[in-house]
Amino acid sequence: MPFAPIEFVSGYGDQTLSGVRFVLHATANATETASVTSAGLAFIEGRPMLSTDVIEAYQRTVGAGATSDPWGMVAEGQPGSLLVCAVPPTLHLGYGIFTTAYVDRAQKRVSGAPLRYAAGRRQLAFYNGAETEAARVHIEAEVANGFPLEQRPQYTLDPEYVIGQFRSGQVLAAGLGQLSVAVRSLQPLDYQRLEALLREAFDPSMAADAVLVPTAVRDIINGTVEAAILSELRMMRWQGLALLGYSFIEDEQEVQITPPKDMTEHRRHIDEFARRVASSGLFAAELAWLKVYGAHVLELMRVELEGAVLESEEGGQIL
Repeated sequence: MPFAPIEFVSGYGDQTLSGVRFVLHATANATETASVTSAGLAFIEGRPMLSTDVIEAYQRTVGAGATSDPWGMVAEGQPGSLLVCAVPPTLHLGYGIFTTAYVDRAQKRVSGAPLRYAAGRRQLAFYNGAETEAARVHIEAEVANGFPLEQRPQYTLDPEYVIGQFRSGQVLAAGLGQLSVAVRSLQPLDYQRLEALLREAFDPSMAADAVLVPTAVRDIINGTVEAAILSELRMMRWQGLALLGYSFIEDEQEVQITPPKDMTEHRRHIDEFARRVASSGLFAAELAWLKVYGAHVLELMRVELEGAVLESEEGGQIL
């Protein structure tokens, strides 16, 4: 009897998204920045255009050069801006449409949106109702049946909720560089220093918004950690499946996931990451849930590898 494809839903396991109060939107150019700050952020329900990851969102604003030297000096006056928006009580934050992946064990194929799924909290959207997952599924079905997303109703986040933007320069680059190092090394965050740097690089939209800046900066720092760890774990999962011979299809186009060198290397990577997660001081207070989530996902990776061994030895199915 064939196995049904396994559905990987972006929102599954994300325990704190409903409590996110501040999100980031990277504008494409100065014209869009001016429009958003004066007239508000235009959005369509379900369209991914928000992020909790300040590092990745910042890289979007500085263009292709950021990929090779993301923490180098960034000149003033870049065409894009990194805006911070408060989530109003009338709107709800959820994952954008078409961020679900499907793992077909029989065909050894991952389809749907494996790359957007792995991107995690960098693919967020506004919804009008609290049941964001139900709305996402409904909108996806309409789009899949030929109703273009662009023809759905357009709404506007009032400009009063666009509380400001991060200013490019040495201070912001220093803060994001330190945050990036801490996340990659799973070291405890120096909140005092990071918050000071990010606050210094933040320009409130109005003087009254200054009171929100400390809370917004703290939330954005934690949101960046959550986004980065979620994404790394999900990509590790895909790398393991690539090692097992799975192909990956994003929007009906084959994409490449670079696998580890061999099974031994991947097992070593999983075990090492698990040890680092278990002993890390990064996952404290609001971030403690990530330790449990990480341990669970890493254990699933081990099960997949063991299933592959059983399949090769006994002709069984991968779990």
